[in-house]
Amino acid sequence: MSTLTIHALEPEVERRIRAKATREGRSLNRTLKELLAESVGVRPACGDNTDHRADFAEFQGVWNAQDVQEFEEATADLSKVDQADWEK
Repeated sequence: MSTLTIHALEPEVERRIRAKATREGRSLNRTLKELLAESVGVRPACGDNTDHRADFAEFQGVWNAQDVQEFEEATADLSKVDQADWEK
């Protein structure tokens, strides 16, 4: 494993990293290693419970009763099983 040194770290960045380490009960070294791994995509963010449904809002829609009825009518034959298709 390598050792890296970071020079002239912004005070606010240092403060937040130290606060995160304290809040999670981890060492500063471990916290930094996890942050770096997550930031470069080696490992997904721990505890990332973000609701990403809004990311797809432009693809979503809400059907009204008429839309549902039209869909069910158009796809009704897909729920029928033709026994001959299953016989050899």
